[in-house]
Amino acid sequence: MLTPHFDHFFPDRPVDASHPDVLLDFNRCILCGLCVQASDTVDGKSIFTLGGRGIHGRKIMVNAESGKLGDTSFSVDDRAASVCPVGVILKKRVGFAVPIGERTYDKASIGQHEEHGEHKA
Repeated sequence: MLTPHFDHFFPDRPVDASHPDVLLDFNRCILCGLCVQASDTVDGKSIFTLGGRGIHGRKIMVNAESGKLGDTSFSVDDRAASVCPVGVILKKRVGFAVPIGERTYDKASIGQHEEHGEHKA
């Protein structure tokens, strides 16, 4: 139970720490394309792109000759830096500001918070 029995479902993707303010952990990527869209349409920079074909070849890529985020004009203030739903794009020195075990729903389930009137619509 502690290790995956189907390694082919968990490909080892690279982590890019070349940018001074941002870390990219491609192992978390679900290929939603939100970073591609935000970078292109909102930021006007086209930093990210979807590349490859097929289930094993499809991936998010950085538009730089080196393929590294540090060689682009990406900024921590860009919209693309805040749209990732799974945490591929992480701000360095911040990452997960609230440690696991101290988050709101680590201590009580969502249903318990709603029962006590703590749910905000």
